[in-house]
Formats: sequence, structure tokens, C-alpha cells
Amino acid sequence: MAPPRFVVATFDAVGGPAALAKADDGYYAGPTDAGTYRLLRCGKHSSPSYPVWSKIRWGSAIKEEGGAIKVMHDGKWQLLSKLVPAMTKKMLIDRNFELYGKNTLPTEWRFNDFGHMTCYFYKDKNNNRKFDKGETKSKEYFHTTPDDEASAAQGKPVVLTESHGCIHLKPNDIDDMINKKYLVQGNKVVVHKYDETTPKDWSNDANATAPFEVHFFPGEKRVLVTGAKPKPGK
Repeated sequence: MAPPRFVVATFDAVGGPAALAKADDGYYAGPTDAGTYRLLRCGKHSSPSYPVWSKIRWGSAIKEEGGAIKVMHDGKWQLLSKLVPAMTKKMLIDRNFELYGKNTLPTEWRFNDFGHMTCYFYKDKNNNRKFDKGETKSKEYFHTTPDDEASAAQGKPVVLTESHGCIHLKPNDIDDMINKKYLVQGNKVVVHKYDETTPKDWSNDANATAPFEVHFFPGEKRVLVTGAKPKPGK
């Protein structure tokens, strides 16, 4: 029997739907895959699967020059029409108004579907806490969304919605989890099954110490960060 865990922090989190279904955007959404993983790294995401809004990384600078829209991508100014042929100036202005109420061309890219930060995890087959040759990164990640980013930036309540399979976190929470070294390379990530609930022998303890584990309970729509038993006197 596994030893009891000590819960140091809890965060709202939402995964994919419990059953496979076609989402409103035309893509299929399904359950977040249960399993035990290791955190690989966190960073700004560029997606080949959702190229219209998510090829360009969050926060990339935008400018209009000689009637053409350019973005700072991969360290240099590039024509948006070359990077994302389907994108238009009107689409950018409309999306900026939809999210932030500004009917102007934005100066930075705040529309990536994976938000300002994405954290990746993988199956550590030999349990050595290293991303070795032959090990693959999961196609599901921890990330935020543009709608939640806009709500947080404007001081509005952030209401998490279902993903296509990834784990949605609130913008401030993902930053907090990184800053407190909960989402740090090598930490264990456990995605539980949808019918699993928090074990009754887990107890809250703000003094629990590293190494931390990140446990996602999709049925409970929350992430629990657990640590080791505090030393006496802590």
C-alpha cells in the first residue's frame, strides 16, 4: 500500500470530457489519459495542430508595416500572411475586441489557444527522472486558454471549461505552481481516472516538503499537489 500523501496546495483544473465527442470547433475532444508521468518543462507553445491562432507563441510582438502585418516569430520579424495564410487583419481586430473590448490591431499575440504558459509531461519508462531516447512527450498538457487569460487580465472571474484532452488551469495558478516548484522538471504527474476520488488518508499540510507530486482528479475538477511528511518542528 502506498504511503499517505500530504496535500500542500489545491487548484481548480478541468480536463477533457469523460466520453469522446465532437467539440464546437469541429475537433474531437476526449478524456484526459490516466497514467503516471514526469514533468518535462514549461514554456510558450507553438501548435501545428491548431495553426490559425496557435502557431504564433503567446506575447509575440505585432506591427503593421507598409500595409502588411508582421509578427516577431522565432527571433525575427516575419510576414503573418506567410506564417498563417488564413489570418487577416480584420480577424485579429475582431478577436481583440471579443476578448479585450479594443477595436484596434493588437500589439502582441494574446490569442494562442494554449495561453501564456504550457507545461509538458512524459512517460518516464525507466523511472530515472530523465527524458531519454525512446520516451515520448504526452500530447496532453497543462495550459491556460485565451478566454481565461482575458478574464484574469481584466479582473473578471475565471471559469474553467472542458478541453480537448489537456488540463486547463487558471493563468495565475499555473504561474503559482511554477514559482513554487510544483510544476518543475522531474516532478511526478499523476492523472487519475474519472471515477477516482481523493484518498481518505491524504491530509492537508501546508508545510509538506519536496519532492512534490501533482495529482489531477478529472472527476473532482481539481489538482492536488502533495509533498513529503514535514520534519518534526516544521
